[in-house]
Amino acid sequence: MKEITIATVALQAFYDKKRNVENILQQLSLAAEQGADLVVFPEQIMQGYLTDTLSFNVENVRWQFAHAEVVESGEGISQIREAVRSLGVYAVIGMTERHAQREEVLFNTVVLLGPEGEVGRYRKVHQPGDEKHVYYPGDDFPVFDTAIGRIGMLICYDKVFPESTRELALKGADILIMPTAWALAGDNDDPERDSMVDSYTLFGRVRALENQCWMVESNLFGQHGNLHYHGHSRIINPLGKIIACTGFAAGIATARVNVTAEIIAARSVDYIGYHFLKDYVPVSAPPSLLTVRQHHVKTSGE
Repeated sequence: MKEITIATVALQAFYDKKRNVENILQQLSLAAEQGADLVVFPEQIMQGYLTDTLSFNVENVRWQFAHAEVVESGEGISQIREAVRSLGVYAVIGMTERHAQREEVLFNTVVLLGPEGEVGRYRKVHQPGDEKHVYYPGDDFPVFDTAIGRIGMLICYDKVFPESTRELALKGADILIMPTAWALAGDNDDPERDSMVDSYTLFGRVRALENQCWMVESNLFGQHGNLHYHGHSRIINPLGKIIACTGFAAGIATARVNVTAEIIAARSVDYIGYHFLKDYVPVSAPPSLLTVRQHHVKTSGE
């Protein structure tokens, strides 16, 4: 049950892949200098996120197709892979992935890299708004064994759905990693009181606590497209307590933690002795109101 140092980055994205890769490499080096074993970057930090998700925008589609990369051979992700190997760290990078055999298929992906190369990748399952016009959805929530713990990854909108993190926790994930492009609502002059910051905080803390797992969130910061991103890249412990945060700023937040020991404590004595996963009883329910309606029509003969 060794200690590791986790680093999470809040960083501005640009519609300039070369610049984004340079910024990623710089932040990787800074985090490694601070002793990081794991460095987490925001959603779509390599290509830049959509201008927004509120309407169909063909320019979003053109940009992502022009700059997508195959994970195994893309120039940008290969540079990052080599830097990660050289630094001896693990890193999670958000990017637009092009399918290796089908060039018309793109995914909103996060890649887990380590000293050994690619450890695994996750393709975003839950897609809001304009993402549906650009990316294919993923269909699985994988967990990856690493030297620093069992890691499960999600992306942004996935955190709204409790089944996402619960599946990862039930599969044995110790660390839930959540790269995001979570913008300000702009309904308060104080970003700490913005309604979208409030929901971002609520979802992150609850997902950590309800699964008694670590949660590492990494968000974009600054103006990008039509939106302003609020940072607040965070490390949240298995009791749902924020132990490190960049705040409303770009930068790196770090924490030295004992991943396994704190999970064991959370699931044995810290929360009045309750172990939520052990007490969990699966609920069988239709996935949507549409399914309920289809079942009603079939059984009623309408």
